[in-house]
Amino acid sequence: MLLVWWIVWAAVLVGLLVIYFALGRGPIKPTPDKDVLKHLIGLVPLFVSIVIRWLVLPRFDSLPRAFPLYIVGLALAESCGILGLFLGGPFRDDLFVLGVLGVTQFVPIFARQLIKPKAQGFIPNN
Repeated sequence: MLLVWWIVWAAVLVGLLVIYFALGRGPIKPTPDKDVLKHLIGLVPLFVSIVIRWLVLPRFDSLPRAFPLYIVGLALAESCGILGLFLGGPFRDDLFVLGVLGVTQFVPIFARQLIKPKAQGFIPNN
């Protein structure tokens, strides 16, 4: 099951990179100052993915139960990069980099603790 997590993570990261290099090339259009919030809309799903990764996923105790939220968090982090490409304007490259970093935080190294949980109790080594 852990191999599936790695494959999904790598596919999402490579997909985001391919989309950027296929569609994200070209001149950046300058915009008026009043449109800044519209261009930063990609930060909202990135923030939600950060909350899922660091506050929600560690509370799960099995891989199959955590997998749907893992997929949702990855998709939200990827959407920051994709929204940055299409709506980012002058922040296009910045939002793409934040999207890549958001996907990178979901590296499934943390999922190993769901397979072999730490011992609990008064004397954890027994």
